[in-house]
Amino acid sequence: MKKYFEYFKIPFIVTFVIIIICVFVKASHNSQESFEWGNEDAEKQENVWDVANALTDSQREELDGIITDVEDRIGCDVAVVIIDESLEGLYSTSDASRWVMNFADDFADVHEMGYDAPHGDSIVFLDNQYRESDGHVYSWISTSGRGMDELTVSDCESIMDDALYDLDDYSTSDDYFRAYSRVVELLPVYMGSAPAAIQIFKPSYIIFAALFIAALYIMINWNSKAGVRTTSSTTYVESGRPMIKRKQDTFIRKSVTKVKIESSSGGGGSGGHTSSGGFSHGGGGHSR
Repeated sequence: MKKYFEYFKIPFIVTFVIIIICVFVKASHNSQESFEWGNEDAEKQENVWDVANALTDSQREELDGIITDVEDRIGCDVAVVIIDESLEGLYSTSDASRWVMNFADDFADVHEMGYDAPHGDSIVFLDNQYRESDGHVYSWISTSGRGMDELTVSDCESIMDDALYDLDDYSTSDDYFRAYSRVVELLPVYMGSAPAAIQIFKPSYIIFAALFIAALYIMINWNSKAGVRTTSSTTYVESGRPMIKRKQDTFIRKSVTKVKIESSSGGGGSGGHTSSGGFSHGGGGHSR
């Protein structure tokens, strides 16, 4: 039994470490802080602003419920805004990807969004279904406060890449509902101290990864455990006489060289920019 463990100790250790990490992440995820609505200066407004009539009444109602649940989990005022009109000429920039950014930021500002206070912790997901003159349809996630602190540019882009990848000009209301719901449901996955990639691990993935590592280790090391014949009856014989050469390393001096490695530190958050209303926002964009 001892020899068996010695042979497989590396896969055992790797599996154990993976399990411990997953248990820790699961425990921290389940013990999330609870939040209470604190924006006393503004009544809680609609969660779904479907100007484009992309969803049915029942779908809007169901999406509203999903958003309400997520808001209480992440402590952010969340809105899904759907429009279908060109934003060209509305802003001074010629960059179409900036138009949806400015529109989403202005929406949050005008409606004084914030879970804690006006212009506070909020997230606005804007999808403009109109195909602009450059041939693209643009979406944007605008963040502020807690949302800006905990969602990076990459997070926002990853959320929309995941949720909106199969939308096109022929999408149905079911397609849009599925995509928009996915955007909202991914917000708590990407927010928090634990990396999103770890949080979405499933037990089946962990077991498969552990078995794969163990099998890979066995295949790589199987032949190395067997003895290898390195000599023959003539290895040390030359011209009928035994020949044994002696090799020796002589330690002369010790020299140590030290090199300082500079490290950089980077924080979370999605960078930041100031909206036309003078408020700080972050977020990320997507085009299709």
